[in-house]
Amino acid sequence: PVDVKIRETKGSLENLELLRNGEVDLGFYQPGTEYALAILKPAKQAHSKLMVPPEDQVCFIANLYSQILHIIVPADSDIKSVGDLKGRRIALGDQGSGDLAASLPLLRHLQLGLDEIEPAYLTYQEIEEQFGKQTLDAAIVTVGIEAPVLHDLLETGNYRILEIPFTSALTRKASHFYEYEIPAGMFRTQAPIVPEKNLQTVACGAHLLTRESEPDALIAEVTAIILHQNFSRQMHLNELFAEGNEFARDNQGFPVHPGADHVYNPELKPFLNSEFVEATEGMRSFLVSMLIAAYLLFRWVQKRRSKAKEHKLDRYIRQLVEIENKQMQLDGNNRDDGPALQKLLDEVTRLRQETLKQFSAHELNEDRATDAFLEMCHALSDKINAKLLGWKIDRMGEKISRS
Repeated sequence: PVDVKIRETKGSLENLELLRNGEVDLGFYQPGTEYALAILKPAKQAHSKLMVPPEDQVCFIANLYSQILHIIVPADSDIKSVGDLKGRRIALGDQGSGDLAASLPLLRHLQLGLDEIEPAYLTYQEIEEQFGKQTLDAAIVTVGIEAPVLHDLLETGNYRILEIPFTSALTRKASHFYEYEIPAGMFRTQAPIVPEKNLQTVACGAHLLTRESEPDALIAEVTAIILHQNFSRQMHLNELFAEGNEFARDNQGFPVHPGADHVYNPELKPFLNSEFVEATEGMRSFLVSMLIAAYLLFRWVQKRRSKAKEHKLDRYIRQLVEIENKQMQLDGNNRDDGPALQKLLDEVTRLRQETLKQFSAHELNEDRATDAFLEMCHALSDKINAKLLGWKIDRMGEKISRS
């Protein structure tokens, strides 16, 4: 068992400083925070004296979820769009927080200077309290979609979200942002619906960071837990659950820790890792070195066997689910649906063929999961074929009517 101590902080900037000072081993970080807040306070360049060597740099472990930017106003407010924010008292986030770091590029995008609004540097609790006292006009909150502060405010129906205009331009100006759409009724499906329609906004990642000196084995274990579907399902990390490795590796600005990289790219994992090489550098006894190497080989083989037990179909199933989601968007009534449906049908066929190549006849007969996957492929092919047939009949009817 590992003794874990959780330390409460004010946000991303403090987390990064604690990592650099060697006071914590892991920390959450919102991309772009250090750069955005350095612009706010350019004079604050000198960091506190480091307790770790300068070469012990901060490293990336995983991206966990999207942090979506919300502009929240009271439902009865006369603020109807972002153009009405000038001169208002707006909560930008606590000092040193990722919320504040996300608010600053948004204000620049909206061409609003800090001197044109009344900025309030508040915690989430203070935002809720001041909204209740009607002393706050708006709040810019950048959090995950499951964050309690969002549901505490928006599920009441007493607040609404403003749409951000020209999100493509914003993502060009601040590269750590990407476009994001909040679906209608996300927070409330009864009148008043929140939001009333699909809203365009931006989001950024939520990164778990560490130091390079942390043991590879520890970070590899942390990464493996994060990538396990039971973890993402229990934590309601839907993007991580759906996209897996690809979403977790969405890194910006930090080198990947070797322990995490071993999990992301197991085929590149060296036979003798860097920790072993350093530990045996001063050893001159050939016999002791061979014994240690033999022990590590045994452990490596055991881990490889354990990993081999994981089912081979996980990647294929995720791809099949993606195809299923795409075909749900096509009903076969539009003229362009035919080629798109045919392409999806070809992708299902390719998946089925790859599965048949990957598994032996014995595995196909004995593995119920493989059999179930092939049945899913057949069912999806039938569904797409039915839509494709309807599309062809419609096109034939059009030709007959024109003739």
